[in-house]
Amino acid sequence: MKAAFLKEPGKIYVTDMPVPPSGDDQVLIKIKEVGICGSDIHYYNKGRIGDHIVKEPFVLGHESSGVVCEVGKNVKEFKPGDRVSVEPGVPCRSCEHCLEGRYNLCDDIQFLGVPPFHGTFREYIAHDPRFTHKLPDTVSFTEGALAEPLSVAHNSILKVGLRPGDTVFIIGAGPIGIACLELAKIAGASGIFIAEISDYRLKMAEKLQATGVIQADKDNMIEKIKDLTGGRLCDCVIEASGSAQGIAAAILTAKKGGRIALVGIGDSTVHIPYHEILKKEVAINGIYRYANSYRPVIELLAKGKINVQDWISHRFELSRIMDAMETAKDTNIEKMKMMIYME
Repeated sequence: MKAAFLKEPGKIYVTDMPVPPSGDDQVLIKIKEVGICGSDIHYYNKGRIGDHIVKEPFVLGHESSGVVCEVGKNVKEFKPGDRVSVEPGVPCRSCEHCLEGRYNLCDDIQFLGVPPFHGTFREYIAHDPRFTHKLPDTVSFTEGALAEPLSVAHNSILKVGLRPGDTVFIIGAGPIGIACLELAKIAGASGIFIAEISDYRLKMAEKLQATGVIQADKDNMIEKIKDLTGGRLCDCVIEASGSAQGIAAAILTAKKGGRIALVGIGDSTVHIPYHEILKKEVAINGIYRYANSYRPVIELLAKGKINVQDWISHRFELSRIMDAMETAKDTNIEKMKMMIYME
């Protein structure tokens, strides 16, 4: 089968590798579509994220959908031909975090596309059926792949406790920020404000009915939020840019007793307005992937509540993955969500 290997930062190539054997308790999936995540781009540029280091040629990719082509003898719930979305993290299911239902925090999770576990920029994977989700006929392969970033957004919305009537400020209008915008609408937010430096992405946010948009590199985000909320500030803030400026703005734009979710990947250490956290008693939640979010997200997609097709700016065949990654890293190219599809 064909697979795309990251050899070193800035160098990715397509070559052959064996089709993985599927065990008695696994399903073999023919991959159809894979979204390019910001973490894939980070690995492509840097060769690492924190302690996860690419030390030898490695297959990235984890936002995936496909078709079951083989099932192990102990697998009863799937059959060949089933269309599926792949939840990429398989936890141990026995540690403290797994038993609490927070399996995203499992220390022994095997997450596709994070070293040393090869990802899904390849034609076939063998996967645990417990983390493989059937797609209704009304859900496309593109939507099935994007259930992954939508699950990150779903976790963010849950962690800030967004309630009907709440106001929410989203910092960063990339795919995760836009996914948060869509889910905030569904959750009944009365005002959804979004900040971004890209005009292209701000226009996307306006198209998706953001209440107000802020040009992050030109406007004073704190003053704009004060203006937009009549000085009240926001019930919830979701920081999806990972920038130091964005994290500080999240703290300063949350109301007293407000709730903040930090989901953007950025520098390991940043300076923050610490006293504001104390004075306002804001609650800050880190967001690390998701747990039990795939099924509700797929249900929303099946009901037509979210239109991810509007997010797609580029599509590339697997053979052109180098072009895709170079396009992704080029800040002069307008883009939103980029997809890889198998020939």
